Amino acid sequence: MFDEIRALLDLPGMGLAITVGPVVWLVIWLFLSVCLWRGGFIDLVEKLTRPRWAGAERARAVMLMPVRAVMLTLAAALAATITTVGLAFNLAIVISVIEAIRGGG
Repeated sequence: MFDEIRALLDLPGMGLAITVGPVVWLVIWLFLSVCLWRGGFIDLVEKLTRPRWAGAERARAVMLMPVRAVMLTLAAALAATITTVGLAFNLAIVISVIEAIRGGG
């Protein structure tokens, strides 16, 4: 098992993929965080702005905003990590297929 991983890491271009991986993760994480944050606070903001909600509900909404922000950010981080790892494995497979074709075997 470790020999297969070492063979994938020794492929040409994997150094670049490992270097670019964190940048790809950051871009995916920012995109997902913005997407989740856009619609993730609608109910809490409504409780703050509508006059029909009591003071206790408004206070609860204010206290839940940081918790919801952290939860959405962590969900985006998890999704970005899974996506980046999947892209890296797919890139490694494509590089190994190209190398196998070039090497004739």
